[in-house]
Amino acid sequence: MLHLAFLLAAAQYAADALPQGTYDGTCLYPEAVRERAGAGELITCNRAVVGEGHIAFGYRSWQSRTRFNGSFDGDRMAVTSVTLSSGRTVEARGVCQLYYANDALSTVACTATSNRGSMAANFVVSRI
Repeated sequence: MLHLAFLLAAAQYAADALPQGTYDGTCLYPEAVRERAGAGELITCNRAVVGEGHIAFGYRSWQSRTRFNGSFDGDRMAVTSVTLSSGRTVEARGVCQLYYANDALSTVACTATSNRGSMAANFVVSRI
């Protein structure tokens, strides 16, 4: 019985584990969002990196990335700052949310505002 309780506890921990890693895909936005967004507000990317305390969006071939920094509570990260692709970090407030399909990471959505303005990333993981 004790062994079963341990397995159930381990399974729960594994289900709540942050899916750290590098994901290929694309940043996609509905037409209505693209029409209303200001210059530089929507991040373009084909790679996302999820790590402890950050989510970065960029291109596979480039080292520069836009990185949302903060702290995770389950699948949600409270954003406290954003590191711009220039390397400059600005204080910000916002949220990132991880979404799943069939127990695999499917979408990463982040929004934040700062004295620089608003920024958003909507990354869809490639299944190919």
